[in-house]
Amino acid sequence: MARNIFLSFHQDDELEANIWRRRFGQYFNEIRSLGLSEFGDDFAEHIESGDSDYVMRKIREDKIAGTSCTVVLIGQCTWARRYVDWEIAATLRNFSDSQRGGLIGVQLPGAKDHGWSKLPPRLEINVQKDQGLDVGYARFYSPAPSDSTIAQWVEDAVTRRDEMDSAIGSTSDLMVNNRTCP
Repeated sequence: MARNIFLSFHQDDELEANIWRRRFGQYFNEIRSLGLSEFGDDFAEHIESGDSDYVMRKIREDKIAGTSCTVVLIGQCTWARRYVDWEIAATLRNFSDSQRGGLIGVQLPGAKDHGWSKLPPRLEINVQKDQGLDVGYARFYSPAPSDSTIAQWVEDAVTRRDEMDSAIGSTSDLMVNNRTCP
């Protein structure tokens, strides 16, 4: 089943995000995101506000609602971007008009080449292991070994979403500012 997904990434990784979107677009009905300028998406500019609840609600209502899963593309500084944190938090929340989404992190090829794999904190607390087995709400993967693998990862995330009682960190400690990244 082809799904609608939300793609979350750091603006410095926009080129790789565009490549990722082109490579895997055929496996999804729709890929939504903030800030892929090549695709004319200037949504983020229209929601600048000091009110984080308003911004998160607008992200959720206008971009994430109607998607099954959020795919966080992991680059060097993804962990430091507040919008990534808010997008993950919005994904993990149940809203009156839509249920929470599945959540996965996928390392970008450039990040793998440089050994970067630091996860956004809200994603990291949902990637849990018990005696070496994945038991958390979210998963973190190296770049997809084959094109169809990403579709299976999304399906697995949707299954976890439907079967698990809760995810961690849907409302706690939202990042107020971007963090400093080397």
